[in-house]
This record gives sequence, C-alpha cells and structure tokens, in this order.
Amino acid sequence: MILSETTAPDPEVQRILDYLEHRWPDYHFDPEIDPDFVTELIADSPDLDLLEQIKTMRWYYETPPKKPRAAIRRWLANARKRRSW
Repeated sequence: MILSETTAPDPEVQRILDYLEHRWPDYHFDPEIDPDFVTELIADSPDLDLLEQIKTMRWYYETPPKKPRAAIRRWLANARKRRSW
C-alpha cells in the first residue's frame, strides 16, 4: 500500500511509521513494505497500543533483532497473551 499524496494516512499508522523510520535507528524502514505492515498490525491487534508496544520492544533488546518485522509480530502476539493473565 503506497499512500498517494491525496490519501490522508490514518494518524495511528502515521505515528508508527514515523517512529520506525526516524526514531528506531537500526530499523530498516521500507516505504514500500512498512505502510502495509503497520496497517496489518493495527487490524490484527486492535486491543493494543501498538506504538507503545513497539517502543517497549525496541528498548527491551540490547541488540536489534535481525528480522525486526517478525520480531514485532511475535512481541505483539506475546503482549496479547500477557494481557490475558
């Protein structure tokens, strides 16, 4: 999903994309992949504060994960489990 200049991005999507691109130095942001990735995360995890979870995950690891998108999905899946305890 590449956002056209006339499409107003969802504010939550935009906040997360901005964080991944500008605030997470070791994240290899890809404007071709990440908008769809973030939109899918939001659809799959409506009960979580995704930006807060992504920030927490980033700072939890001492070394960045080799596959950050997969690591984010695993982190969010585990966050849902932690909430059900």
